[in-house]
Amino acid sequence: MKTNPKISFTKFSSVYKPSQRMFIYIGMLVILFSGAAPSLYGQAASEAERGITLEEYGKVKTFTFKNLDEDTYVKFENNYILDRYQMKPPYVFKYSDGIERRFYLYKLMDNKTKKELGMVAVYYLPATKKAINLCIPNATAAKEVWARYIDDLKELGANESGLLSTYSYVLSKEMSALSGGGAAQAVSTTSTDYDVCFPANALVMLPDGQEKPIYSIQAGDQIAAFDQASGKLMATTVTEVESHEDHMYALTSVELFKEELTASIFMGSLAVNYTVEATANHPVMTDKGRKTMSQLTTGDNLYVYDSIHGTVTLLKVAKVTHNIRKAPKVYNLVTTKKNYLVNRTVVLDK
Repeated sequence: MKTNPKISFTKFSSVYKPSQRMFIYIGMLVILFSGAAPSLYGQAASEAERGITLEEYGKVKTFTFKNLDEDTYVKFENNYILDRYQMKPPYVFKYSDGIERRFYLYKLMDNKTKKELGMVAVYYLPATKKAINLCIPNATAAKEVWARYIDDLKELGANESGLLSTYSYVLSKEMSALSGGGAAQAVSTTSTDYDVCFPANALVMLPDGQEKPIYSIQAGDQIAAFDQASGKLMATTVTEVESHEDHMYALTSVELFKEELTASIFMGSLAVNYTVEATANHPVMTDKGRKTMSQLTTGDNLYVYDSIHGTVTLLKVAKVTHNIRKAPKVYNLVTTKKNYLVNRTVVLDK
């Protein structure tokens, strides 16, 4: 019977220099990180449709984010999706050299199949706005892709002070969470659905003010959009309708309230309730910019169409409820104006 080989850490420490040990350690973590847990990639390696190619690996390294704190779900070349991993905030490091370093984690997916091609760890220096994309290949990637990844790590480790130590910490922390140990476990349990969609009964507004359930909308349809510059509604064209039904999708509910003045003997007011439901990371338009449903908090202002006065107004978020219910099938629209109205609330294309 063969026994598993044991690693002699005494020998390991004496044979290799500190920089070499760090590099080897990171390589070991990455191999575990990329293939050990279906919870990270959403599927076992045996079920992966394909591995990331060397050409795709190179493309990912060149992608530029507009705003890392706000870009939680972005597409590039319309072929790939970068989706913030579990909607986690960045890892932030402040060394004695006074340089702040950050790491943002993203899932990398094929836009057509929604299959995962790996992970992207973005190393960012706020002071200089320098960003480096580290693409971690999925477990089924070819050896040549992994070889390129290792070469990249070696080069970056030699030229970018602090990158390897912070990167190894991030991978160690995530591995700890996946194995169920350490303080990172609480963070890992806050995962959200990565499909950014609405339930079938969500009402989409048309240019004439009427509404249709999202499941009945088709590519080519004209629907309403919001022009923030003018504060008025305009027409937009649906270029694509996406639907997903692989599992039950958890929905987040956001409630907004408006006080309507009532004319009676006793002057009073009537609370009008507006509610919109979507998966947790669907983006909406606030007066402070783009936010996902899960990022909204009480007091945030969303743009809502007031059918009584025929205008778009800002309403405050009164309540956010996560996992309020689950939907067996969800839908998303892609439009020419990059926004549309669901349940009279302005939402953004993902």
